[in-house]
Amino acid sequence: SERATTMTTTTSPLRIALIGTGFMGRMHTQAWRTAPHFFDLPLAPQRVLLVGHRPDATAEAAARWEWPEHGIDWREAVARDDIDAIDICTPGDTHAEIALAALAAGKHVLCEKPLANSVAEAQEMTDAAAAASAQSGAVAMCGFSYRRTPALALARRLIEEGRIGEIRHVRAQYLQDWLSDPDSPHTWRLDRDRAGSGALGDIGAHSIDTAQWLAGQRIEAVSATMHTFVTSRPRRSAVEGLG
Repeated sequence: SERATTMTTTTSPLRIALIGTGFMGRMHTQAWRTAPHFFDLPLAPQRVLLVGHRPDATAEAAARWEWPEHGIDWREAVARDDIDAIDICTPGDTHAEIALAALAAGKHVLCEKPLANSVAEAQEMTDAAAAASAQSGAVAMCGFSYRRTPALALARRLIEEGRIGEIRHVRAQYLQDWLSDPDSPHTWRLDRDRAGSGALGDIGAHSIDTAQWLAGQRIEAVSATMHTFVTSRPRRSAVEGLG
């Protein structure tokens, strides 16, 4: 009699170290967990190491988010041979240092936006990514997640197919109100030294990238009017103390 043979396909792992235990660290954890259930991926994401800066909070986050290991030194993560990719979810003033070290070590890099706090840092990161790609095949990406939105993907396809004609004007809005309340406490996102360009780089970067991605054109000049509506914030500790 004939014997049936069962064929199985083994997908190689993508072993990940995530740097950052704040809001974006939580979101990226969920994304790594669920992505294989929605997309056919060439590699299987494997969460290996969560890195924060406070031992107790990092250990708590690792347990809650089901990371098997945790630590407080991102340099150790970059140096490990069993880590393939570094996912950077830290404040903007740390992006360049972590990304440059990871690329030099031949790691893949996913970095949250804004990419850096200055054009010079961003250019250095871009050059390092190109060099790492040529030398080791490392892939570097910035976290412009809206490119994966089905509606935008459809819009881009319609534009590429010429079905809506020549693109002459793009109007984009990003409406987010979580800091519109003047009683919301101060966070690192409101600190110029740590966050760089503030709301413009934090959420405006999505609109800028989306406009360029959809239209297939690059912004060549910028004219803007900016205003800070809330000029002072309570300290977080003071707000928490009211409870």
